[in-house]
Amino acid sequence: MADRKNPGRPRDNGRDVGAALLEAARTHFAAKGYEATPLRLIAADAGADVALISYHFGGKLGLWKALVASAAAQLFDALSAAESGEGGSSPAARLRRIMAAYIAHLLAHPEVPRLILRDITVDSDRSDWLLRELSAPLHQRFYDLARAAAQSLARPTLHLEFRVANFIYAAASSVARRERLTRLVEGMKDDQRFGDALELVLIDEVLDCG
Repeated sequence: MADRKNPGRPRDNGRDVGAALLEAARTHFAAKGYEATPLRLIAADAGADVALISYHFGGKLGLWKALVASAAAQLFDALSAAESGEGGSSPAARLRRIMAAYIAHLLAHPEVPRLILRDITVDSDRSDWLLRELSAPLHQRFYDLARAAAQSLARPTLHLEFRVANFIYAAASSVARRERLTRLVEGMKDDQRFGDALELVLIDEVLDCG
């Protein structure tokens, strides 16, 4: 006698539907925002039954949280790889590397800063969750290393904690609004020039990490 399938589970045809739903959600949440994105649109783009969102993630909020958690994990992996890479082991050298890696990661994944900026400015439980799970740990990581760099260089830095926060959000905002910047500043359509400009202004001039 053939096994009977669980009637409560939507069919997924053996695909990695969870990953497909996350990828579709990343695109639409970043472009339209959480509230304006219908689940049916995400499911259609993923080629999945809309009921699978509830099955895999418990609903729309669970899908959004899983997406942010995945994006945060990828970002922190990139920062860890950069910090342990070549180029010197001093706090200042490691700080410069992870700041450059942060900018490079945002440029490679421009939907991430758009996703972050859309929800961090909204007064909601999602904003609080995003601050707790991504923004605060990211800020603490940069700040701890920036403080160690300043101490090792015997260079007290005025408003260091604020400068770190400004770096994080200025980089995200610049990447998220790059299209507008290209209308104001010549040459910013070129990826290399845009990345170089961000590093020069945000790393060398703002934090002056040596």
